[in-house]
Amino acid sequence: MLTTPHAVTGAAIAALMPSPWIALPAAVASHFVLDHIPHWQETLAPYIPTRRTYIRIFFDLTLAGLLVGLVASWYPDRAVMIWLGAAAANAPDLDTLTVLVPGLRRGPIQQFWDWHCRIQRETNDLFGVYTQIATITLCMSLAYFMR
Repeated sequence: MLTTPHAVTGAAIAALMPSPWIALPAAVASHFVLDHIPHWQETLAPYIPTRRTYIRIFFDLTLAGLLVGLVASWYPDRAVMIWLGAAAANAPDLDTLTVLVPGLRRGPIQQFWDWHCRIQRETNDLFGVYTQIATITLCMSLAYFMR
């Protein structure tokens, strides 16, 4: 799944859960739940980055930052937790750095990579875009209306 749905989900969890001891692990766990939902991605396995990947990353990170910032503005007293929740929800995708530095992928990191790839439900079908838009919309709505 792209960065934005993960970030918005983590932000909503951090905004709505009172304890960081619950919110941050829940944000990390949300990552794996979302990876099971069919989702669009321009680069499918074996995840060789292309020019399109870097263009998508720029727009994806920009949109994620804007939406997480919006959620944080709704909960100014929880802003730091909201940003941490967004980061925690994306943390499992740090394994993609092994695409750029393949020598990192050994032992437990390789095992995590293999498992993380297996749970993905990526598609280049347009339906995968709609599931991500729905995820973003649902989480933004919950964060807004539960204030």
